[in-house]
Amino acid sequence: MNRTLAATTAGLLAGVLLAPALVASLIFGEIDGVGALRAGLPDAFTAHWSAGDATVAGDLARAVGYWTTFHAVKAVLATLLLVTVARALQRVRRGPARVALQVLAVLAAVVAVVNVQGAIAPLSSLLSMLPGEAADAALTADDTPAFAALVHDFAVYHAAAVVLVGVAAAGVAVIGRRAWLHGRRGPALVAAAGVGLLGVVVLANVTTAADPEPALRAFLASAQR
Repeated sequence: MNRTLAATTAGLLAGVLLAPALVASLIFGEIDGVGALRAGLPDAFTAHWSAGDATVAGDLARAVGYWTTFHAVKAVLATLLLVTVARALQRVRRGPARVALQVLAVLAAVVAVVNVQGAIAPLSSLLSMLPGEAADAALTADDTPAFAALVHDFAVYHAAAVVLVGVAAAGVAVIGRRAWLHGRRGPALVAAAGVGLLGVVVLANVTTAADPEPALRAFLASAQR
């Protein structure tokens, strides 16, 4: 791997780790980093549930905007990192460096998929940061338009996972087929196992997307503990 490619890979890796929070904080100055976002979420969500309106406004709207930007920036940079690592793998054919690049490619792909999903449905993504009392407030507002909107967003969140993980599974299947045709049985079998695992993830998300409310209620109930 030449120096330019190595420097690009290192720069993109640093960007994936540092740039999302920096860019989001520059755009949404009221929220100074992920820690500040997390600290303000309970009040923002509780106010939203209390209002009962489906429209996200005020502090929660700013939090959603911040989180969308954070995920979008990370998804773009992770995708660029994946492309760069794929180019590097064409030059490095064997040895520890190739293994390290393969691991980095898998990690970049996972980060890209997760962050595209988060950018598509940031409201549901933010739920993972909620403490128990805010989750309890959501459940007590279950007959309001706000809760219905959250159920819809939760369905979108899991539908996005179906598409994204399905595309990833198809990509792994193509890689496995090529490995099999070139006589590399070990990598082909690993790819087949990967496709099977991703298929299970797709099926789980299809089930949740089709009937999101029980899964959302279970998630919020678990957050109360």
